[in-house]
Amino acid sequence: MPPESRSDDRAVESRGPVLAHLRRPRVPSRVRLAVVADPHLAVSGVGSWKLHHRSRRRFATALDDAAAAADAVLLPGDLTCDGRHAEFDAVDPLLADLGAPWAATPGNHDLPKAFDEHDGIGRSGFRRRYAPDGLPCAFSVGPVTVLCVNSAGADGDLRDTWGGRIGDRQREWLAARLPDIETPVLLAHHNLAPLPENPGGKWSGFPVRDGPAVRELLASHDVPLAVTGHHHVPAVARHGPTTELLAPATCSFPQAWLLLTVGPEGTTVRLVPAADGPGQAEAYRHAVTGKPLGRGIARMAAARLGRFPLLDER
Repeated sequence: MPPESRSDDRAVESRGPVLAHLRRPRVPSRVRLAVVADPHLAVSGVGSWKLHHRSRRRFATALDDAAAAADAVLLPGDLTCDGRHAEFDAVDPLLADLGAPWAATPGNHDLPKAFDEHDGIGRSGFRRRYAPDGLPCAFSVGPVTVLCVNSAGADGDLRDTWGGRIGDRQREWLAARLPDIETPVLLAHHNLAPLPENPGGKWSGFPVRDGPAVRELLASHDVPLAVTGHHHVPAVARHGPTTELLAPATCSFPQAWLLLTVGPEGTTVRLVPAADGPGQAEAYRHAVTGKPLGRGIARMAAARLGRFPLLDER
């Protein structure tokens, strides 16, 4: 079946490798969650390690397949390439046609920056279009409660940086909600801690600035899972009782999304490609012959693909 056509859940199940088997979350009846991250949808341009000319098609393919396979679709940000009005206008019909419930949080590319040379839709515009219940918010999928937070500028700050922060207000909201939730999953754009290869330097903007406080909060409430994007690298990290699942990007190598099957025996995470073999090769070629950031991310992603599953707790 071509990767750009709709597939049922059985086809999706057979198309990608298992990224991880997790003991938790665990629920009595099966729930499927799709994570479609970092599409960076562009309406112009060719190439770059984010493959501008393929971004819309890859996003549409991932959404189409995810809606067919999952009970809900989670979008942890960077819906757009640069936060331009035309890019959001291209995102909107894809989500309007989505045949499944969905929840979105903004990424650093979705909210206006002081150094932008164009206008964006701002925090209020993002909430109107993609988070009508506001942010933070709770999104229920059967027995699983997804807690969506804005790590890209909840308080109107972070306009001078790509970096992220959960912030005092959202941490207080989490602390108030978590005691009453049986199976919580945190959804945010920015990562909770650096990857082992990236302790600082040029990579320092990937984790939230208040990562230690967030990780401590999640641990104190025994939160089993946090889902983030931003890094474009499929990865798993452990923070005490909390597993952080970093989703790959649909725009850049390996051009994939995640299917989480949560059931009585735990959670299985499968990486589902949004491109065929030649498409993957094109994405890798653009990455490793481009900017240092893209080269580094592509190589980290490729190294992890060769080690799947990254975590097996069965």
